[in-house]
Amino acid sequence: MEGNLKDSAVIPIPPPVFFFVCLGGGLLLEYFFPINFIRISPISRVVVGGIFILISSYFAVSAFIVLIKNKTPIKTGKSTIKIVTDGAYRFSRNPLYLSLILLLFGIAVLIFSLWLFFALPVLYILFLSKAVKPEESYLSQKFGKEYLDYSAKVRRWI
Repeated sequence: MEGNLKDSAVIPIPPPVFFFVCLGGGLLLEYFFPINFIRISPISRVVVGGIFILISSYFAVSAFIVLIKNKTPIKTGKSTIKIVTDGAYRFSRNPLYLSLILLLFGIAVLIFSLWLFFALPVLYILFLSKAVKPEESYLSQKFGKEYLDYSAKVRRWI
């Protein structure tokens, strides 16, 4: 596939756009139609939400560092040159998507927005159908047994 323009997972919309659409949509719904029938102390929300945001940051930073170290493109439209298996990729085949899901969950807890909690499965389905599945198909075609062995050892999410 070297030199072939189609040597990438064909993902027309960059996956972070899905995150921002879900976050923005949830925040707009929260602003115009707040659902406040459950009360949780601000300290609990900050602690739990902060923990998830920190875990999200670990996955994102670790994944970016490993990709940069391995000179592997971060953009989904570029050709992948190798299977990365260290850093956050030891725990998840999709640490960058996982980090965005955890970030949305952390923000949802932090401001206790039920709309953002409802946006979580939407984000998960968008990532799975529009990014993860096409990437898995591309990687299994390009790398064959090497990718299949990696995917047998490391879970899709965590």
